[in-house]
Amino acid sequence: MSREVISVKRSMKLKELLGIFEGFHIFPLVPVIEEDRRLIGVVSFRNIIDVFQSSYPDVLKLVPFLDEEEQNIFKIDILEDIGDLVVVQDIMDQEYIFIREDTSLEEVYKLMKLHLKEELPVVDRGGKLVGRIGIFDIIKLVFRQKGIIR
Repeated sequence: MSREVISVKRSMKLKELLGIFEGFHIFPLVPVIEEDRRLIGVVSFRNIIDVFQSSYPDVLKLVPFLDEEEQNIFKIDILEDIGDLVVVQDIMDQEYIFIREDTSLEEVYKLMKLHLKEELPVVDRGGKLVGRIGIFDIIKLVFRQKGIIR
């Protein structure tokens, strides 16, 4: 588990969020926290892509199967000032998977497989963010236990 986690507040603008990860090659799972570090949501790559869906009429989003076709982000007109208009709260997932810091690694691995996640936020008993764990953390531990790496 890594205790150094980049987290954001719900009021952060989209352009600020994108600016934090400008030098990254992938967009990680980003925990959204309150001032007291209580975890209230997550932002993922999928949420960023959904910004392009904002120009899609709301009524069509409610019709099953109509919204399943992925939009071509290169062909969608998007407002120039959307980076100032959209904040993290608008796009974050408020239903998400997390683990408590005392969860066994085997259980974490099972949850990751079940929910097709490669990383999860870690909270203490009070629900405050204390770190994150990725699938590679688990793989490294298994290799270490088997003596393949130190």
